[in-house]
Amino acid sequence: KVKGGIASRYTTRNQALNRLQLKLADFRRLCILKGIHPREPKKKFKGQHKTYYHVKDINFLAHEPLLEKFRDLRSYERKIKRARAKKAYHAVDRLEEKKPKYGLDHLVKERYPTFLDALRDLDDPLTLAHLFAVLPADKRHGIPAEVLLESRKLSLEFQSYVTKMHALRKVFISVKGIYYQAVVHGQEITWLTPHALAQTLPEDVDYRVMLTFLDFYTSMLGFVNYKLYFDQGLRYPPVLDTRLEDAAGGIVASAQAKLTESRLATLSDKLAQIGDGEVDEEAEAEAALRAERSDGEDGDDVEEEDELERAISLSAGGDPTAREDAKLCATLFKGMVCFIQRECPRDMMVFIIRSFGGEVCWEGEGSPYDESDGGVTHHVCDRPMEGKMLAQREYVVPQWVCDCANWRILIPCADYRPGIVPPPHLSPFVSKDDEGYTPDYQATLEKLQMQAK
Repeated sequence: KVKGGIASRYTTRNQALNRLQLKLADFRRLCILKGIHPREPKKKFKGQHKTYYHVKDINFLAHEPLLEKFRDLRSYERKIKRARAKKAYHAVDRLEEKKPKYGLDHLVKERYPTFLDALRDLDDPLTLAHLFAVLPADKRHGIPAEVLLESRKLSLEFQSYVTKMHALRKVFISVKGIYYQAVVHGQEITWLTPHALAQTLPEDVDYRVMLTFLDFYTSMLGFVNYKLYFDQGLRYPPVLDTRLEDAAGGIVASAQAKLTESRLATLSDKLAQIGDGEVDEEAEAEAALRAERSDGEDGDDVEEEDELERAISLSAGGDPTAREDAKLCATLFKGMVCFIQRECPRDMMVFIIRSFGGEVCWEGEGSPYDESDGGVTHHVCDRPMEGKMLAQREYVVPQWVCDCANWRILIPCADYRPGIVPPPHLSPFVSKDDEGYTPDYQATLEKLQMQAK
């Protein structure tokens, strides 16, 4: 019997499973990796409660090389299960070592033929990677620690790039988390990060599906990060300072790419010192910190301006308005040194302040400045100050940093003092044209913008 019409263009999920000879879990995983979704035909010829797919999509899956890998994996899982039942633990270890592995590089190239295609679809990968970066490893839910570490590494690499290129444009703190928007190669990328709190794992979530999405997204983010770093002549992966990472340095720990050239330039001198005798590591670390601070204060202005110009050109392209906005974002906090009090979310503050041209320090290991340093201009705290407040320093809550970044002006600090109720935190993702009215505080900020021009 020859089929025609809708029946020839669509197939049910059970028919697809029989055609591909797959279990439901493997079929679902393959569809996620290939980007194939169920369809809604005009007439559900096999019943209302069936799931339908395009016949062409199923034919497309039938030629996927991962099919054989999935079958091999299922075969190995059966062997491991039998060996474990027989308590042959040496055989279990041997089978685990020889378990087939598969890569997703070909799927990334297949789904995103150009780099801009990948950038346009980067919102969900970044959101999921930042989510898993703060989750705890859990054996019962099948969440391995290696996946979480990879998610955190990729998230920090992308944030480090955004910071170096001054590409951050919008920040909004909500109940769900913190929304960020950056402009990379002219593409607006928006993602959500969780608050810096202890995360719990709800029981009504299918983590296998989320991990399948994350498996593809981590491969995609690896490609994107490599391309972004390579285009700027930066080392990838960036050098990770394990000391700062252990001290919860966050983005500061991975933002060492620009120091590589200066360290390589002094490599011959270092080798000569090692040949003459042992080097005092503690004295060396102190000297390096002093040199780094000196470079930050006196550095080569011409080189800094060239880097800034490249970042602005890459972000704005040929649009004069976008170019002016990019230049304003890159220099908004220039000359400011902000001390982050320990109750404030350090990763968020470091990311925002450095993206907009400022410097940061904090209490603890790895901080470039002490709390008592005379160069500190702003003190970011989220509770009333109990000790002595310095007259030459501004004391503000974290919302001040976000509002200044969103409105591209240095808002007067009087309304953002710790211990008083701050002004409303307005979302930069909502315009007055969408809502139909202008909040009172927005009108005040618009007046300040006009005065700043």
